[in-house]
Amino acid sequence: MTKLKNKKFEYITFTTVLFLVFFGLIVLYSASSISSSRLYDNPIYLFVRQSFFCLIGVLLAVVISFIPYKLYSKFAKYIFIVCLMFVVVTAFAGRISRGASRWMMLRGVIFQPSELMKLAMIIYLSKVITEIKGDFENKENLFRIMMIAYIPTLVVALSNLSTGIILFIISTSMIFIVSKKKLIFLFIITLIVVAYLFASPMANLLSSAGLLKNYQVGRILAWKEPENYPDIAYQTLQGLYAIGSGRISGRGYLKSIQKSLIPEAQNDMIFTILCEELGMVGAVAFLVLYLILIYRIFYISFRQKEISLMLLTFGIGVHIALQTILNIGVVTNLLPNTGVTLPFVSYGGSSLLVMFMEIGIVMSVVRYERVDNE
Repeated sequence: MTKLKNKKFEYITFTTVLFLVFFGLIVLYSASSISSSRLYDNPIYLFVRQSFFCLIGVLLAVVISFIPYKLYSKFAKYIFIVCLMFVVVTAFAGRISRGASRWMMLRGVIFQPSELMKLAMIIYLSKVITEIKGDFENKENLFRIMMIAYIPTLVVALSNLSTGIILFIISTSMIFIVSKKKLIFLFIITLIVVAYLFASPMANLLSSAGLLKNYQVGRILAWKEPENYPDIAYQTLQGLYAIGSGRISGRGYLKSIQKSLIPEAQNDMIFTILCEELGMVGAVAFLVLYLILIYRIFYISFRQKEISLMLLTFGIGVHIALQTILNIGVVTNLLPNTGVTLPFVSYGGSSLLVMFMEIGIVMSVVRYERVDNE
C-alpha cells in the first residue's frame, strides 16, 4: 500500500538555490556596473532589475511548491501547445537580437518563448512517455513522441541553435532513461563525439548546404582557433584572460579589469568575472553549489515510485546540469560560443524565472510524493 507523504519543505534544494542567487547577485553587481553605466547612466540598474526578478522567482517557486504535481499533468498538453505557438510566432515575427528572432513582446512584457518551451516539453513529454508505458516500438507511439520532442526542437533551432540543442538533449535523455533499446543512443553519442572532434570541417559542410548561418560557422571556427579570429573570438579571449588573471584567490571583489572589455559581461560571461575577482577558490565554491543542487534533483528523481514523476524531475535535472556545463564549457573555450546563461547567476528574466519554476516543481514533487507505507 502507498500513501501521500506530506513533507514540510524541500530545504536542501531551496537553500542551495538561495545561496547561488545571493552570491550570484554579488558577482552580478560588479559585472554589470559598466554595462549599466553605459546603457542607463545608472551603475546599479541591472543589479536592481535582476534582484527584482530573483524576488519574483523565489516567491514563484514557493507558490508552485504547494501546487500538487498532478495539476501539471492535467494541463500539460495545453501548456505545450501554447508555448509551441509562441515559439512558431517568434521564429517568424519576433524581435531581432544579434541576427536572430528570439524575443516576443506581449502587452509590454518582453520574454523568450524558447525558455518556456524547455519546461513545457519536460512536463508534457513525461506525461506522454508514461501514458505509452515506454513502448517506443509501436509506430504510433514513436510518431507521437517524435512530434512532441523533435518538431519544437527543429522550430527553435531555426532561430536559436543553442536552445535547440538543449531541447534535443533534454528530450533524448528522457527517452533514453526509459528505453529498453540503448543502441540508437550509442549511435547519437558517437555522432556528437565526431562532431566535437571534427567541428570545423563539418561546420563548413553544413554551411555550404545552407543548414548553418554565417555567424554560427564563424563561432565554431573561432572556437577551434580563437587566435586566428580575434574579432569573432574577442569575447572568448577576454574571458580567458579574466580567468587566468584571477589565479588562486582572485584580484579582489569589484577589482575586475576585464569587465570593462567584455561586452555585456553580466550575461553569458559572468563566470569569467567571478573567476577574475574571486579566483579559483570562488569558482570552486560555485561549482560545489551546482553539484549539490544537481545531485539533489537527480536523487529526488530516482527515488520516485511513479515513472511520470521520475521523468519530470529527471528532465529538470538534465536541463539545469546541461546549462551549467554548457556555460562553463563556453567560457573556458572547451565548447563553441552558444549564448547559454549560467543558471541563477547570469542576468536575464526569462531563463531565471523558468529555472525557479522548475525548482518549485521539484519541491512540489517532494512535498506530495508517494512513499511505501511500512
